[in-house]
Amino acid sequence: HIGEKAVPILPPLHRMPELELYPQNLPSVVVAHALNPKQNEVIYDMCGAPGGKTSHLAMRTKGQACIVMSDKSRKKVVAAKAFFDKLGYSDSIFALHIDATKCVARDSTTVGCTQSVKEILSSARRSEKDGLLEVKSFPPESFDKILLDPPCSALGLRPKLTVPQTKERDLASHADYQKRFIRAAVDLLRSDGQGILTYSTCSINAMENEANVKWTLETFSCMELIDIGIECGHPGLAGYGLTTSE
Repeated sequence: HIGEKAVPILPPLHRMPELELYPQNLPSVVVAHALNPKQNEVIYDMCGAPGGKTSHLAMRTKGQACIVMSDKSRKKVVAAKAFFDKLGYSDSIFALHIDATKCVARDSTTVGCTQSVKEILSSARRSEKDGLLEVKSFPPESFDKILLDPPCSALGLRPKLTVPQTKERDLASHADYQKRFIRAAVDLLRSDGQGILTYSTCSINAMENEANVKWTLETFSCMELIDIGIECGHPGLAGYGLTTSE
C-alpha cells in the first residue's frame, strides 16, 4: 500500500549511549578482520567515507596505527574527521581530501615524493577553512596495508527497490573505473611480500568482483590471493577466470 515502509522499522536503541554503537552489515565488518591491521602499521583506507571501516581499523589497533583515510568528496571527509575526533582517534586517523585514482607521487618533482607517510602528514599544512591536512599524494610503496572499497554499482545493497543500470556497459564502466583504484593501490603497497590489499565492493556484479580480482592477478605479478581465514558467505562466482581454489 502507498505510504507503507518497504522494510520493518527496528526498535530505537534508547539505552545505547551516543557513539557507543556504529551499525554495519556483516560484509563491512568482515573487511577489517580480513585486512588484519596491526599496531604501528601504516594503513590506507582509500575510499573511506563515511568512516565506519576506518574507525573499525583504528579500534582493532587500539589507536596505535597510522591510518590514512581519504575520499573524493571534501564534505564527506570533513564529516568523517569530526566523527573520528569524537571517537578519540584524532592522533591516529588522518582524514584527507584526495582523489584516490591520482594519489601516487610518481616522480621526484612531486612534493613529498621522498618522504614517509608520517613525515608527509606531520609537515602538511592545515586548511584554514575546515582544518583538513593539505595532502594529495604519497610515494609508491608507502603503506603496509590498504583497504580498497571503491565506488561501485551497489547492486548488492539491500533493500534496493530500483536499479539505475539498464545496460551491461553501464555495469562494465564501474569495473573499469575500479581498476584505476586498484592500480594506485598496488603502487602504494609495500612490495617486499608483506603488504596486504583487501578489496571489497557492495555489489554482486562479478565484473566488479571476481573479474577484477582476476585482472589484478594477471596485471601485477607481485600480487597473489591469500586465505583470510574467515568462514563467511558463499564461494565466488565461477566463469570469470578464477580457479576453484581461488
